[in-house]
Amino acid sequence: MGQRINIQYSIDIDDLGTEVERHLGDSYQCYLDLQEQCTIDPADVTLSYETLEKIDKIRIALIGIDHRLNDASNLISGYLQYRAQDEETPAADPVYEGISPTDNLKNQLTQFSELMNKVQRDDEITDQGK
Repeated sequence: MGQRINIQYSIDIDDLGTEVERHLGDSYQCYLDLQEQCTIDPADVTLSYETLEKIDKIRIALIGIDHRLNDASNLISGYLQYRAQDEETPAADPVYEGISPTDNLKNQLTQFSELMNKVQRDDEITDQGK
């Protein structure tokens, strides 16, 4: 098995299931091919280069299966994270539409500060009236 690189690409969400199925199908086919290679008659097992090469080929095939399954797992995980974020995103509040969260926080702090100043002024007026 050659070197692997990580790439990122996008696919239509409707094609995601087909892509996962492709990875799983490839994994299963590789597994079936591997079963044939793993049929070793104990009488034929020798301490030889041929046996060593056969074991190495089996291990490399297992690595290939693991990579395919990992790709399928990553696709499913990414989809589930996407769904979770989509469900957590609150509906846009028309009052704050077009206002960044930072601006919204600043507005709320300003309103709070004005309210506290008003309360403090009202307290001062009440204290003077006593």
